[in-house]
Amino acid sequence: MAQKNRITEAEWTQLLPHMATLAHITTDIGYSVLVKGEKASDVAARVGRSKQNISSTAKRIWDLYQNTTLHTEEGEALQLVQVWIPEKLAKKVLAEAAKYSVNKNSVAE
Repeated sequence: MAQKNRITEAEWTQLLPHMATLAHITTDIGYSVLVKGEKASDVAARVGRSKQNISSTAKRIWDLYQNTTLHTEEGEALQLVQVWIPEKLAKKVLAEAAKYSVNKNSVAE
């Protein structure tokens, strides 16, 4: 099963200034799919667009998210890392990631 792309509320808040030039419907679609976790087909029915349009809009915002630098509450730059590493090391990395509120919904405690 493929992993679903998700963005936390805190990440979304930091991403908003980078989406200032996007249409409101675009950010609404992105929020619905990436933050709330709604299905593309459900969002498509609600906003009167095709499922493909919803998916491509969500992908556009996901790509922006992956290329945006987020910051801790203290202003330190954070970098998104998605790699395969040994389980022992992963536990250490996840423990470190849990210290930052931006990871609140994406890191198991």
